[in-house]
Amino acid sequence: KLRILNASHSALAYLGLLRGHETVADAMGDPELAAFVRALMDDVGAKLNSAIDIEPYKQAVLQRFRNPAIRHLLSQIAWDGSQKLPNRLLPYIQEAAAFGWPLGNAARAVAAWFQFLRLRARTGETLVDPLAPVLLATAAKASGDAAHDVALFLGLDAVFPAQLAGSEPFRAALIEAYAQLGR
Repeated sequence: KLRILNASHSALAYLGLLRGHETVADAMGDPELAAFVRALMDDVGAKLNSAIDIEPYKQAVLQRFRNPAIRHLLSQIAWDGSQKLPNRLLPYIQEAAAFGWPLGNAARAVAAWFQFLRLRARTGETLVDPLAPVLLATAAKASGDAAHDVALFLGLDAVFPAQLAGSEPFRAALIEAYAQLGR
């Protein structure tokens, strides 16, 4: 659940908000985001217990995400990113960086959170997160330069363990994703 549903939910929230969507169903109506969510699910689910067929679960989650009757606001899902991402996505990223698994989609989700924070700091919008003052102060120092900003955000040791923050494959994937999202 953490890797398939929750990680995808958080990624969709940040990417969807950056693209101007309001709800999960709205964001899933965006073909590029829907394809991304599926690809992220495939990445994070690939190394789960192979004795269990998780494909039906992925399909059920995607169906739920597409349901317009469930009006789940992306802005609400985006709350508490500093608490959610370390549980939902960073464990996969740590394993992926260590074992050479795909990092691009997971890094894109984290980079979207960085861009979301940067946008909040620039516009002065509130941020619902227990680390809001630290996150906004860090984001206010972001310049838009991918290497600079990624290094700045990876310095948030309350979110990123030192080993992960120092992972060159993760840093490189983040820089690439952050730069793409900034364009």
